[in-house]
Amino acid sequence: MAETSRGEADIEREAPTRAHYHPIGITFHWAMAFLVLVQLWWGWRVSGLEAGYDKLAGYAVHALIGAILLGLAFMRAGWRIIAPFILPELEKPEDLPGWQRLAAEATHLALYAMMFLLPLSGWLMLSLSANDGAVALPGGLTLPAPPLVADMSFVERARLEQRAENVHLLSIWAIIVLLIMHIGAALKHHFIDRDDVLARMIPALARRSGTDAGKMRAAATKKAAR
Repeated sequence: MAETSRGEADIEREAPTRAHYHPIGITFHWAMAFLVLVQLWWGWRVSGLEAGYDKLAGYAVHALIGAILLGLAFMRAGWRIIAPFILPELEKPEDLPGWQRLAAEATHLALYAMMFLLPLSGWLMLSLSANDGAVALPGGLTLPAPPLVADMSFVERARLEQRAENVHLLSIWAIIVLLIMHIGAALKHHFIDRDDVLARMIPALARRSGTDAGKMRAAATKKAAR
């Protein structure tokens, strides 16, 4: 009986829990996740306001958050490119079976695409609706017009603005669906699969995940020994 208890304890201690992602990658992930949720709520709120100063001020804040998200998207993409070369163990992709890994990679790529498409389409849409192409930001700041916008005719601007608005709206619904899938998959891994996928992005969960994995391995070993 004592030997069995010692064996179970050894298995718990040996349960492998991979190192969490680098703090830079974790910071990018949660900062952008927070801003995306704020942006979705703020955009919905502003869209319901009546035309006037409050609506214009709301769109200025919306544009500022979008500009910050676009800058973070470029920086995060740059980090994802260089991190595997300088920190191969920390940035190693998830070890998932077949279709789950393909689904995870496809979701991540789609989320990255939305991180660029949403702010770029919004920037273009607001720029085309402005008289001089510059988008007003809080504090008297402005976001310059994208290239070629100033040289477009009124009809060309109106048509492109409609296309940009359609892309922006479709991207909003796309990122909502992707976020639901992403969050649902993370919760599934943590509460059902009991692996360390979520713990790698939330280091505080790493120890508990390792303990749970050890208990599961110990239970499996005990059952096989009977």
